[in-house]
Amino acid sequence: MTEQNLKAVDIARMTGATKGSVSQWLNGISSPGGKYIVSLTKALHCDANWLFSGITATPRNAHTLNLSHENTQSTTKLIPVISHEMAFTWDKDSNHSSLGKDVLWEHGPSTVSQQAFWLEVVGDSMISPNGPSIGEGHLILVDPQLPAKNDCFVVAKFNNTRDITFKKLVIDARQTYLKPLNPDYRPTEFNNECQIIGVVVEAKYLF
Repeated sequence: MTEQNLKAVDIARMTGATKGSVSQWLNGISSPGGKYIVSLTKALHCDANWLFSGITATPRNAHTLNLSHENTQSTTKLIPVISHEMAFTWDKDSNHSSLGKDVLWEHGPSTVSQQAFWLEVVGDSMISPNGPSIGEGHLILVDPQLPAKNDCFVVAKFNNTRDITFKKLVIDARQTYLKPLNPDYRPTEFNNECQIIGVVVEAKYLF
């Protein structure tokens, strides 16, 4: 806040929170709820993880999260950043060579498959008041070739609405759910209209 020349009243105005709530956040009495995280990260020019952990991110590679259970190598390769519309039709047989010239490319680990892609996160459903958070401003690395297992992060699509979503996959008592990290959102039951596009192995925040 000092670097941004912001006062408590400025934070309250920019987030819509009350002055009392902001005061409690600053004094460590309470933590901001999920509905305030996006506006807070924009006001403070930081990512959600910094708000809760104090870890400062570096430009273009801020606080990279490895979401897989495998070790990654230091070597990288260029991977396309595709739109949500493109992600809906993406599958295990999709080819990077079919992408147009206007597609952006970002570095990622060389261990992911040739079908892997970066996707921009929209919304605050994966922002948690406790633990890692992945909200707007993040790119997630999706690999369609990896098997989706319990407790992994996935990108899935709903064929009936043509929407895609980024959630945690939970398999419990033969029931499968897509679970948000933000407690303000409810889990969605995985049904016949749902299809997993790929497993998320990494997330990074871009300034």
